[in-house]
Amino acid sequence: MLRRFSLIAASAAMLALSAPPASAAAAQSGTHKLSFPALHGVKAWGTYARTSKGINIHVCAEDMARNVFAAGAVTVASNASKTRHTNLGAVAFGYHQSICRTMTVRYTSHLSVYTATWTTAGKVGSRSKAKIIY
Repeated sequence: MLRRFSLIAASAAMLALSAPPASAAAAQSGTHKLSFPALHGVKAWGTYARTSKGINIHVCAEDMARNVFAAGAVTVASNASKTRHTNLGAVAFGYHQSICRTMTVRYTSHLSVYTATWTTAGKVGSRSKAKIIY
């Protein structure tokens, strides 16, 4: 009986010592979905996850209108003072065409997204307002 109690106590102690601190658990919160602003002719989706090297971003866009030459989804990651930033965009050319892009960016303080369409002349036809993720 004493052996059983000591085994249970040792197992509980090992479990308590191997558990990560609360700050480490919060840093690795998993993968989150990106919600893009609505815009005629654009279907956009994606995910992001914090890693030790930055933010791993996955973005997809689909052209949903015949009168739109190209449709895209863009993410913008920036530093705390917003003096440096990195963009990741996915642009689909042609009706019902879709494309996805993935990249790890090192700026982790701010993340925002927007959608846009382009004309055959290469000019921005319409652009949504930027949506702040965090």
